[in-house]
Amino acid sequence: MLRRIAVAVAAFALVAGSATAKPPPEAFGDMPAVRSPDISPDGKYVAYISRVDGVDYLAKYDLATGKNEALIKLPDVKANGAYWVGPDYIILRASQMTANNGMTRRYEDTAAFAYNIKTKKIVQLLVATQGLYRFQTGLGSIVGIDPGGQHVYMPAFMDKTGTDPTLDLVKVNLETGRGARLNGGQGSSMTVSWVMDNKANIIARIDFSEKQSLYQIRAYNPGGGDRVIYSETTKRPSLGIVGFSEREGALVALKYESSEFPEMFEIALADGALTGPLKTREGAEIAGVINDENKVVMGVAYSGMYPSYELFDEQLNREVKAAVGAMPDSAVALASWTDDWNKILLYVDGGAQPPRYILYDRPGRRLTQVARARPDIKPEEIAEVVTVEYKARDGLPIPTLITWPVGVPADQRKNLPMIVMPHGGPESYDSVGFDWLAQFLANEGYLVLQPNFRGSGGFGASFAQAGYGEWGRKMQDDVTDGAKALITMGWADPNRTCIVGWSYGGYSALAGGAFTPDLYKCVVAIAGVSDLKTMLGHEKRENGPDSRTYAYWQSVIGDPEKDAAAIEAVSPYRLAANFKAPVLLIHGTDDLVVPQRQSELMDEALRAANKPVTFLRIGKDDHSLVAPESRTRALNEIAAFLQTHIGQ
Repeated sequence: MLRRIAVAVAAFALVAGSATAKPPPEAFGDMPAVRSPDISPDGKYVAYISRVDGVDYLAKYDLATGKNEALIKLPDVKANGAYWVGPDYIILRASQMTANNGMTRRYEDTAAFAYNIKTKKIVQLLVATQGLYRFQTGLGSIVGIDPGGQHVYMPAFMDKTGTDPTLDLVKVNLETGRGARLNGGQGSSMTVSWVMDNKANIIARIDFSEKQSLYQIRAYNPGGGDRVIYSETTKRPSLGIVGFSEREGALVALKYESSEFPEMFEIALADGALTGPLKTREGAEIAGVINDENKVVMGVAYSGMYPSYELFDEQLNREVKAAVGAMPDSAVALASWTDDWNKILLYVDGGAQPPRYILYDRPGRRLTQVARARPDIKPEEIAEVVTVEYKARDGLPIPTLITWPVGVPADQRKNLPMIVMPHGGPESYDSVGFDWLAQFLANEGYLVLQPNFRGSGGFGASFAQAGYGEWGRKMQDDVTDGAKALITMGWADPNRTCIVGWSYGGYSALAGGAFTPDLYKCVVAIAGVSDLKTMLGHEKRENGPDSRTYAYWQSVIGDPEKDAAAIEAVSPYRLAANFKAPVLLIHGTDDLVVPQRQSELMDEALRAANKPVTFLRIGKDDHSLVAPESRTRALNEIAAFLQTHIGQ
């Protein structure tokens, strides 16, 4: 577990940075200058993670004075987020790659720290707790806060002599970081999460056994004891608790797999009765919910090419929509808000301006920019992003983003060098916003196509499930059809088209090189999958043969035994002889999502087939390549590779 964090205090400007004639690669690849901002409950400050010269800081911004203060320097950990607990404490979520005695490989260790803004003291939470199980990587989650604001409640695996550890609730002191098992907070061997109310009472416990395929929600009685109010036999639970209902005695849950789009229901604590669905929007998928400080569900977030919200309070909903409507060409997301919603921090990107944070003062009806997330990028260096739709060869509409190259007027957008960039996941989706890789490529002079092929999330169950079993087949056809559509339109030059992808997108890039070798002049696969059977074996070893994770990947890719021939037929590693285009492989050595071995296999196969390939190994970095030097190195390599093969 993380043991200490280096401390340094330095002054810096929230909106810092200088612009050059052309932004350097690190202006796109490095983490944003401001990320994970959270307004304090009293509306006085914003806590955030600041990036200065490649180093992260925990920082505080005074909304009244405009003063910034660097609180803690974070040179050796990955800062994952910051948020307030009461008016005095900032919780920092962080992680680092490590290895414990007895572990066979490195893993990402996570932790939470509490910083007191008055005493300027920081402590790691839970680490000094007696009986804490030695091997666990998920520390740092907070599910409850006591009314006095001096303690938080955190799930943690606790050691049990002679038995397997269980996920229990621990009461943790924010000043000392020490915790103790909470009375009544002992979980079973199946426990995966807990629900508490704003008075620090245990309300419910979520149990799930992958081996037994049993999912249960247990409600706790005020006088003690618990009872099952919901149960289903499944490998993939269809009901997930997301907060409390405004109606007393009920939780709010999202129900999956029962309809085309996830639906929201109330679940009564008394008997588990479901009421709903609530707040559905025709043709829109619920991406999440908006909670207040007591976890009461106040609204819904919807997926789509632009973010959108529906708040239950009609006046608040009208006012927020009016604020968002004042920026019609941008993607506007709710980043944070005060307890009374009088101050709302909006994240605005996807328009003609670099991404920025804007404070909405509800009483004064004012919008004020308070921070720039990418201060080294000027407005004229932001590439135009538009949404289009084309039809795949079987008639399925494919929602798509096009990013136009910077500096090319609309009347000259013909025969452009094109980068086809399928997203990762694959059950995620690309939407309007600041995509740092697409923006970098557009600044290098390329047209960027980002298709939401079948199998993508965000567009309903049918669209996502249409990709099951279609890796390298219909999913890849959708990508191919998008590239050909832009060529047919005359926008893209068929002799200067490359495919670039990350994770599943890396697989798609390699599949493009294997299945349509005459379409692409070069291939870039970052953390890509090359051999599906080996990848399935990795998921089985990491998560267990009875796990819902492995069951999911089997349903998406196929059974490695029953479908062995079909899986092999769409594995680029097995098809190296088909490649005509040169290949650039990039992979982090500490990638825990897609093992580096996937790129090693592809490299070996291409070399054996006498195909041109370059393999860039990024040492001691993860699946996302979060270190600034990692992304800068990768972007420089990609830019040179593309210039060689399709440059002007």
